[in-house]
Amino acid sequence: MENSKIAALVELGILCRGEAVSVHGDGTLDSGPHEYSAHNQFCRYEVPVYQRPFEDNSQAAYSLYEDGLTVEAAMAQTRLVIMLGVGDSVEMRSCLASPNTILVLFEPDDRALIKFLESIGLPLLNRKNLFCFTGDPYSFNPALQDLLPPDMFRQGTPAFFMTDRIRTDYGAWAARIIEYFEILHYRHVIYPLSGQSFMWSRPIRPIYRGLMYDQQLHAYENVGDCLESPPIGHLHNIASGLEAILVAAGPDLSEKFDFIRRNKNRAVIICVNNAIKPLVEAGIHPHFVIINDTSVESGRVFKHIPPLPETVLVGHCLSDLGGEKFKKKFLFGSFVPEVFGQRKMLKLHGSVLSTAFSFARHLGCRRCALVGAQLASTNPWGLGYAKGTVKEGLTQESKPLINRHPQLYPVTTVFGEDLYTTMNFRDAALWLAEAIRLSGVECVNTSKASILYGQGIEYDPDPDMGGGDIQRVMASLFKVESPCVDRDNLRRYLRHEIAMWTSIKDAASAVLEDDSPAFLAKGMAILVQLDKNNVTNLVHRYANFRNILFHKKVFLGDETTRQEGLRYYFKNVCGMSNDFVQALKSAVRLV
Repeated sequence: MENSKIAALVELGILCRGEAVSVHGDGTLDSGPHEYSAHNQFCRYEVPVYQRPFEDNSQAAYSLYEDGLTVEAAMAQTRLVIMLGVGDSVEMRSCLASPNTILVLFEPDDRALIKFLESIGLPLLNRKNLFCFTGDPYSFNPALQDLLPPDMFRQGTPAFFMTDRIRTDYGAWAARIIEYFEILHYRHVIYPLSGQSFMWSRPIRPIYRGLMYDQQLHAYENVGDCLESPPIGHLHNIASGLEAILVAAGPDLSEKFDFIRRNKNRAVIICVNNAIKPLVEAGIHPHFVIINDTSVESGRVFKHIPPLPETVLVGHCLSDLGGEKFKKKFLFGSFVPEVFGQRKMLKLHGSVLSTAFSFARHLGCRRCALVGAQLASTNPWGLGYAKGTVKEGLTQESKPLINRHPQLYPVTTVFGEDLYTTMNFRDAALWLAEAIRLSGVECVNTSKASILYGQGIEYDPDPDMGGGDIQRVMASLFKVESPCVDRDNLRRYLRHEIAMWTSIKDAASAVLEDDSPAFLAKGMAILVQLDKNNVTNLVHRYANFRNILFHKKVFLGDETTRQEGLRYYFKNVCGMSNDFVQALKSAVRLV
């Protein structure tokens, strides 16, 4: 029977209980002290410029803590404090007495938790911004990554404190929690600044941000595909009960070509976009190619493959959709739904492999074999990819590890092998492992040298695949009709977009032609307006525009350099607007 005090914490919504872990000791009251966890922070593997990417260089995106950090010093730098092991310590009471502090408690031993509750009393814990968890961090349902609100991580870099009991008896358990929380902090705070949306926007100014350039360009270039390609809703459960092979671009992909060939008619083969080139060069045409990355770079692979009339492309509506390389396409994600209708969005995060898994679930597949799903490398200084991809990886260097950027993040696999990965791929592996755990879909990883393992993912280098009438399923897809789109409504939308970008191009051209003393004032006034309507955000990723150069000239220079910077900016706005107009005119001809 559960202890009444623990039951009360659960009833108050303060305590979430995971699966129990093996306990040690006699469960007596832990009186601390809680001392800083002297671990190597995950964020040290980020490119250092993203610690201060803002226009105001005094503003830090995250904090790097030094060994010996006290609770008082931590609370002065962050609102987010995590206590590993509950105990009636001075440090614990100091955090509980600080209403501004978001306090997260993790305890592996119910006996210690009960003693803590008896010592400190429930009323002190019944406060805002307190979360308490027990057990295995990878056992919650919903997953811990879904239980913890993203905004919590925006309140500061998490600082971790633990007692000697935890450090001595539960070190591995504590390390898993620390890594989990630091990955979530990266996901919600650091990656939004260092990922695609902002990677060319430093120093970051307070401007309006909608679509990025690549997405806007694809939105116009994909009008024809949006007219002809059905939404993925038509594919729901079409492969119910069948099995899938998810093909990623890890270094050992070539070792699995025979396995894929043998099972071509026994499983649905879903290939991520970066793996299609080596697969085709090996004479294997998958059933599906999937792409969710909306960058221009992600579609470069399609220029290196022949037409694949029997392969179906499944793509985000703002991705490169491969032009004429695929005879049949299905789309997910929505853009201007008032024109093209609402489409289902696949759940994804960090890697297109997560999209492939979500798509397999959408098809109704009951089991997935993962091929090339390593998400890591033996090289501490660069990721490796399958031979034949458009990014095969760097030559391995032999030099001492430094445990910070530019070294990759070290991960020890479940088999004890030391591998290295990017922060993004470690985050992606966490997200996908949790998604698989809770999905009920059995997964088999054919790569031993992989960081993608967890509950529901077993290792088998050559699994037996169940079989089924794959050809019938694929044949039915080519009979699905195009969506019904109001073409008059579409023409109105395209004409509006052409008029808007023509107006912006004309305004930029007029400013460039102005040699009068009023140029500076006029240019700055127009820049303010373009900051507000996403044009500035778009131009950050256009061609070879360099925002650092632009910002230095316009906001940090003298009158001469400000004029140079503005002319540089408006020249790129003019070129970008013209490119959009040409893409839109091509789209009009398709309607």
